[in-house]
Amino acid sequence: MTDAVVEIEALEDRRWKAQLDADLDTLEELLADELSYTHSNGAVDTKRSYIDAIDTKIFDYRRADRSDVAVTVLGDTAMVTGRVAMHVVANKGERSVDLDSRYSAIWIRRDGNWRFLCWQSTSIPS
Repeated sequence: MTDAVVEIEALEDRRWKAQLDADLDTLEELLADELSYTHSNGAVDTKRSYIDAIDTKIFDYRRADRSDVAVTVLGDTAMVTGRVAMHVVANKGERSVDLDSRYSAIWIRRDGNWRFLCWQSTSIPS
Protein backbone atom coordinates (compact mmCIF):
# COMPACT_ATOMS: atom_id res chain seq x y z
CA MET A 1 0.00 0.00 0.00
CA THR A 2 1.43 3.38 -0.98
CA ASP A 3 1.71 6.42 1.27
CA ALA A 4 -0.86 8.25 -0.89
CA VAL A 5 -3.41 5.43 -0.45
CA VAL A 6 -2.92 5.52 3.32
CA GLU A 7 -3.31 9.31 3.26
CA ILE A 8 -6.56 9.13 1.24
CA GLU A 9 -7.95 6.45 3.57
CA ALA A 10 -7.25 8.74 6.55
CA LEU A 11 -8.83 11.70 4.76
CA GLU A 12 -11.91 9.64 3.95
CA ASP A 13 -12.22 8.68 7.63
CA ARG A 14 -11.88 12.34 8.55
CA ARG A 15 -14.47 13.43 5.96
CA TRP A 16 -17.03 10.84 7.06
CA LYS A 17 -16.51 11.82 10.72
CA ALA A 18 -16.97 15.49 9.81
CA GLN A 19 -20.25 14.69 8.03
CA LEU A 20 -21.53 12.69 11.01
CA ASP A 21 -20.41 15.35 13.50
CA ALA A 22 -21.58 18.28 11.32
CA ASP A 23 -18.02 19.62 11.63
CA LEU A 24 -18.33 22.47 9.15
CA ASP A 25 -14.77 23.74 9.63
CA THR A 26 -13.31 20.37 8.67
CA LEU A 27 -15.66 20.07 5.68
CA GLU A 28 -14.70 23.58 4.58
CA GLU A 29 -11.05 22.50 4.68
CA LEU A 30 -11.45 19.13 2.93
CA LEU A 31 -13.96 19.93 0.18
CA ALA A 32 -12.66 21.42 -3.07
CA ASP A 33 -14.26 24.71 -4.10
CA GLU A 34 -15.42 22.98 -7.31
CA LEU A 35 -17.15 20.13 -5.44
CA SER A 36 -19.92 18.28 -7.27
CA TYR A 37 -21.84 16.09 -4.81
CA THR A 38 -24.44 13.92 -6.57
CA HIS A 39 -26.81 12.20 -4.17
CA SER A 40 -28.40 8.81 -4.85
CA ASN A 41 -31.67 10.55 -5.79
CA GLY A 42 -29.92 12.57 -8.51
CA ALA A 43 -29.84 15.90 -6.64
CA VAL A 44 -26.53 17.75 -6.96
CA ASP A 45 -24.88 20.02 -4.41
CA THR A 46 -21.97 22.42 -4.66
CA LYS A 47 -19.52 22.88 -1.81
CA ARG A 48 -21.51 25.81 -0.46
CA SER A 49 -24.94 24.21 -0.80
CA TYR A 50 -23.70 20.94 0.73
CA ILE A 51 -22.12 22.59 3.76
CA ASP A 52 -25.20 24.80 4.19
CA ALA A 53 -27.48 21.72 4.02
CA ILE A 54 -25.51 20.05 6.82
CA ASP A 55 -25.45 23.26 8.85
CA THR A 56 -29.24 23.72 8.58
CA LYS A 57 -29.99 20.01 9.16
CA ILE A 58 -31.33 19.39 5.67
CA PHE A 59 -28.91 16.46 5.94
CA ASP A 60 -28.28 15.17 9.45
CA TYR A 61 -26.06 12.12 9.00
CA ARG A 62 -26.47 9.71 11.92
CA ARG A 63 -24.68 6.57 10.68
CA ALA A 64 -22.44 5.58 7.80
CA ASP A 65 -21.18 2.00 7.62
CA ARG A 66 -18.73 1.60 4.76
CA SER A 67 -17.64 -1.64 3.07
CA ASP A 68 -15.91 -2.82 -0.12
CA VAL A 69 -13.78 0.33 -0.06
CA ALA A 70 -11.00 0.53 -2.63
CA VAL A 71 -8.60 3.43 -3.21
CA THR A 72 -6.69 3.96 -6.45
CA VAL A 73 -4.18 6.80 -6.74
CA LEU A 74 -2.98 8.00 -10.13
CA GLY A 75 -0.62 10.94 -9.74
CA ASP A 76 -2.54 13.82 -8.19
CA THR A 77 -5.94 12.12 -8.50
CA ALA A 78 -7.41 9.48 -6.21
CA MET A 79 -10.54 7.44 -6.82
CA VAL A 80 -12.41 5.85 -3.93
CA THR A 81 -15.16 3.32 -4.53
CA GLY A 82 -17.25 1.42 -2.06
CA ARG A 83 -20.60 0.71 -0.51
CA VAL A 84 -22.22 2.63 2.32
CA ALA A 85 -25.26 1.99 4.49
CA MET A 86 -26.37 5.32 5.92
CA HIS A 87 -29.04 6.61 8.22
CA VAL A 88 -29.94 10.24 7.56
CA VAL A 89 -32.52 12.46 9.16
CA ALA A 90 -33.55 14.83 6.38
CA ASN A 91 -35.39 18.12 6.03
CA LYS A 92 -34.85 19.27 9.61
CA GLY A 93 -36.24 16.09 11.13
CA GLU A 94 -39.22 15.66 8.81
CA ARG A 95 -37.94 12.44 7.28
CA SER A 96 -35.75 9.55 8.42
CA VAL A 97 -34.01 7.70 5.60
CA ASP A 98 -31.94 4.50 5.45
CA LEU A 99 -29.79 4.35 2.33
CA ASP A 100 -27.76 1.51 0.87
CA SER A 101 -25.59 2.79 -1.95
CA ARG A 102 -22.56 2.17 -4.09
CA TYR A 103 -20.38 5.23 -4.49
CA SER A 104 -17.44 6.73 -6.30
CA ALA A 105 -15.47 9.65 -4.92
CA ILE A 106 -12.62 11.66 -6.41
CA TRP A 107 -9.88 13.48 -4.53
CA ILE A 108 -7.37 15.82 -6.19
CA ARG A 109 -4.02 17.03 -4.90
CA ARG A 110 -3.15 20.70 -5.33
CA ASP A 111 -0.07 22.34 -3.87
CA GLY A 112 0.55 19.19 -1.85
CA ASN A 113 -2.94 19.11 -0.28
CA TRP A 114 -5.71 16.64 -1.10
CA ARG A 115 -9.23 18.01 -1.61
CA PHE A 116 -12.51 16.12 -2.05
CA LEU A 117 -13.75 17.00 -5.55
CA CYS A 118 -16.59 14.69 -6.52
CA TRP A 119 -19.13 12.25 -5.07
CA GLN A 120 -21.56 10.08 -7.03
CA SER A 121 -23.80 7.50 -5.40
CA THR A 122 -26.32 5.00 -6.69
CA SER A 123 -28.97 3.35 -4.55
CA ILE A 124 -28.89 -0.42 -4.29
CA PRO A 125 -32.43 -1.80 -4.58
CA SER A 126 -33.60 -3.82 -1.55
